[in-house]
Amino acid sequence: MYNPNNRLSGAQSQNIGEEESEAKDPLLATVFSIMPGIVFHGFGNFYAGDYDAGTRMLTMEILGGGIAIWAHNIIHNPDSWSVYFGDQTPSAGYWIKAGGVGLVAISFIWDVATAGEAAQSFNKDHQINFQMESRYEGAQFALSHRF
Repeated sequence: MYNPNNRLSGAQSQNIGEEESEAKDPLLATVFSIMPGIVFHGFGNFYAGDYDAGTRMLTMEILGGGIAIWAHNIIHNPDSWSVYFGDQTPSAGYWIKAGGVGLVAISFIWDVATAGEAAQSFNKDHQINFQMESRYEGAQFALSHRF
């Protein structure tokens, strides 16, 4: 990188187009799927580099939340929806709400269940080994990369 205040002369190198890969901790991916993941489903998979699955989970959460809110409106305003559901409007609203809440629950459980595996898969695909050893002196981390 060019710095006009740098008086050193000589060649400097910079990698262009190469992505820096660092190991993804499977435990941290699972923790991320729980803590921020309770609000944004798929966060653990986003951390682990599995953007397709994370996007599916987030989409399921948004869609399920929207369906649950719509069903809440059906339950509490049955007169507006009786044209479509007839006298079964309240029970239809409860079933629709169960479907929406089910989508939200499935996307959250899916994120928690797969975030650790996604991190391991990322490390394997990028040939990075992530190890944590517990010894009497404390925890030690090891990171290695095959060329």
